[in-house]
Amino acid sequence: MKKLKHLILSAGLLSMVALVAVGCGSTQTAAPKADATKTTATAAATYVGDDTCNSCHGTKVTAFHTTKHSTAFQPLSAFKLSNAPTTLTLFDGVDTNNTKPTQVDLSKIKIYGVMMNEYVMAEVPGFKNKIYRIAKLVKNGDQYTLDAAKSVDVDKDGKPDWQAADGTSCASCHAPGVPANSPSAGISCESCHGPGSNHVAAPDDKKKGTIMASSRNALPDSDTCLKCHNSDPVKDATTGAIVTNNHQGTRDWAFSKHNTSGMTNGCLTCHGPHKANANGVLIKKDNPVDICNSCHEGKIDQAKLDAIMWKNTTDPNGHVTRDHSFGAMKYQDMGDDPATKQIEIKNQTYLDIIKKALPDLAK
Repeated sequence: MKKLKHLILSAGLLSMVALVAVGCGSTQTAAPKADATKTTATAAATYVGDDTCNSCHGTKVTAFHTTKHSTAFQPLSAFKLSNAPTTLTLFDGVDTNNTKPTQVDLSKIKIYGVMMNEYVMAEVPGFKNKIYRIAKLVKNGDQYTLDAAKSVDVDKDGKPDWQAADGTSCASCHAPGVPANSPSAGISCESCHGPGSNHVAAPDDKKKGTIMASSRNALPDSDTCLKCHNSDPVKDATTGAIVTNNHQGTRDWAFSKHNTSGMTNGCLTCHGPHKANANGVLIKKDNPVDICNSCHEGKIDQAKLDAIMWKNTTDPNGHVTRDHSFGAMKYQDMGDDPATKQIEIKNQTYLDIIKKALPDLAK
């Protein structure tokens, strides 16, 4: 599916975590553009990790470490294991031609950590890819046991085998420090701000412009967020129907007037990436209705917000996120079949808009 990065201009709004309800707020100063004379040095920068950032930016780093972004990836030692095996017999879920099992000693392989309190991410010597989900944590009371990340009868002996599932795409957003070889494996300061070694090495009076969120911008903006939080509609592989996509949490945002009008500062109008509110979500006020009314002057109450930002409580993957079209694509007008878990989009007007923006879906 072709992404909407070029459609989303500089005004993109997203839900940084599931179950986040947002509206719009005051316009902020746009992120400064990159100095073209400094991009070559920045391109060679490497990752230094949050501990290094903390030495100068302690307040923000400490606040960030309380957010769900920061805690999305944790060390395996943070989980109390019960009767954990010392070895695992694994099959490569990427290299389907390799049907031979590999036995790994958990004390000797590189275990990166646990993603979303569930999947154990590690390297498996001899396997095709670098990052795998080698096991799944199952909670029993205050302890956890290990189960197969994916159970498949690979060797056709009639018994389920532990298949190590590819973790590359998961890690790109849930543990971006792993492919980046950062000291901080999970989502860290540098996941959004870019690698910081040049910034650390620069004298205090020359630090400006030495860390770049992208090749264009010194500071993170909506494009930074949308690298992981872009939920465009998709085509169901089985039925061919166009359906909503909840996985990254900004369902139908591209079609909202908040995006297309250019009158907001995108995600950062409503979201604050460094600190969660009292409810643990990354929006700037404890009550999301207050954010809406900072622009809409008392026109929004909770009932109206719930109607505008409808939830898909039947999502097959359990991603219960609010719609971010802000009324541009209402659930009652979708033409959805309530008997199915996917939310189908059958409204022809909506389909025409979607297919114009995402030509691949018209094929």
